[in-house]
Amino acid sequence: MPPERFHGPIVAAIAAVVLLVNIGGVALHDEDEPRNAACSRAMAARGDWVVPSFNGQMRLDKPALVNWLHLAGYAVAGPNETGARLGGAILSVGTCLLTWAIGRRLHGAAVGFLAGCAMASAAWTGIAGRAATPDAPLTFFTTLALALFVDGIGGAGRPTISRRRAIAIGAACGGALLTKGPIGLLFPLAALVGCGLLLGAGTSGRPGVRDRLAGVVAIRPGWIVAGALVVAAPWYVWVSLRTDGAWLKGFLLIHNLRRFTQPMEGHSGSWLYYPAVVAVTFFPWSIVLAATLSRACVLSWRPADHRHAATVISTVWVATWVLALSAAATKLPGYVWPAFPALAVLTAAFLHDWSQDDLPGFGRRAEGALLPDRTMAVAWTILLVGGLGIAVAPWLAGDRLPDTARWLAVPALACTAGAGAAWWWQRRGRRDRSLATLALTAAAFTGFVATAGPTAVQSGAAGPRHLATLLAPPATDDAWVSVGTVPASVVFYTGATIREVESVAAAADHLRRHPAGMVFAARDNARDLAPLLGPDHVVVHRVPLPFADELVVVARRASAETIAACEPPSQP
Repeated sequence: MPPERFHGPIVAAIAAVVLLVNIGGVALHDEDEPRNAACSRAMAARGDWVVPSFNGQMRLDKPALVNWLHLAGYAVAGPNETGARLGGAILSVGTCLLTWAIGRRLHGAAVGFLAGCAMASAAWTGIAGRAATPDAPLTFFTTLALALFVDGIGGAGRPTISRRRAIAIGAACGGALLTKGPIGLLFPLAALVGCGLLLGAGTSGRPGVRDRLAGVVAIRPGWIVAGALVVAAPWYVWVSLRTDGAWLKGFLLIHNLRRFTQPMEGHSGSWLYYPAVVAVTFFPWSIVLAATLSRACVLSWRPADHRHAATVISTVWVATWVLALSAAATKLPGYVWPAFPALAVLTAAFLHDWSQDDLPGFGRRAEGALLPDRTMAVAWTILLVGGLGIAVAPWLAGDRLPDTARWLAVPALACTAGAGAAWWWQRRGRRDRSLATLALTAAAFTGFVATAGPTAVQSGAAGPRHLATLLAPPATDDAWVSVGTVPASVVFYTGATIREVESVAAAADHLRRHPAGMVFAARDNARDLAPLLGPDHVVVHRVPLPFADELVVVARRASAETIAACEPPSQP
């Protein structure tokens, strides 16, 4: 364990490597990144920081804070991938430092350091922390609220905070409200109320009903709500006035209520969805997930244990996010990321106490061997098997990934080597070195995957970013159309407004009426479009989309002669 004065800098260094190295090296991917980034570019072009818009239409999906981050990034690095991702990545570094601070406040310096390392090197941190989406700022602001709460509770661990502290917590939740809407306040507030109910206020031993109610009052929920509204309400009022209430109505009814009650865009799952997501995305620290959570449940019901209050706070925080989101009909992996800081603290506490041979609730011996050691032996086996599985995955993917993706086997094999080394140190009674090996393995794995993995996967792809270098701007605002939803990446990289049409017949009519027009269509739609056009209309470009259908661009032959001269191969 390094000296305590180096804990914060080491956590920050790991996070900076995972989150900032090669941050602009690959194109914006999926639909969310380019959609958010294009919305921010449109706001910058209009000089409007209030009403989000995408592809010429008001965008109801998210509040504007993520766009403000993009605009700040554009001012520093330009309207490109780096500018779109920079703000969220910096906030994610802050989230890792806040996790370190929470762990240190609840359990001591050693646990805080390990928790910060776990948050910085969890797989999903390397994915979502570098993405131009609202997940990074939401996780930062909610973690800030948790850190303020933990730092403000009394020495006995009872959830009693001052009015000023409650307002500060509310202000942090206000930032989350501006990032992703009501969940930015409701979920953190529900978790803190849960802590008040379970811990009570000013009691020793197990609190009674009156003590539990007093615990809820002691967190000052009214002042937390007031602090959140002071920060967030001005923008919500302003955007409502600017749009005659249309933005607020669509955002709350469609992208909150409907998302909670109905699966949207094909994103659904059972109650096991998020436990499975956490097991995968918290890798490699999830190798002790089952043991960590079972121990947390044990300590949460032992009020006499000195770790009881600290464990309850982290456990309630994790449970609130996971259970509430599991009840929602629409599910996506990134939704549960705000639970990771508290989960990192619980994991770090478990691992530290294992290294100190202090794990109540696990029993002392099982057939002559320490049960905790057998638990960790299973964990190293999971790390070994997981590394081998990830190593062979690029080969199993076949043509769906380029050959360069096979370089992902390098960090995966590092997991297998780390598993062997950790087990070797454990067998020799050096549990501290087993933990150091796990931390180094996690940092190496996630650091390589986050910084070099996307480049390996996208290498050679002639995607929408390259398309923008080949196409001249449209002659008129209505010159380009798309059959169905146009990929957001095309909108971002071309900077054009692309009108959607519902049928190939409408697209064919558009091309006949616009000599300089273009149609963007999925491959199957382009095949249906061909019989409706004459020989003067041809495919001028084919755009491979990662993990999706090929996008085909159709225009008049005169345009094709210009573009085809510099058209790259359609496949990597």
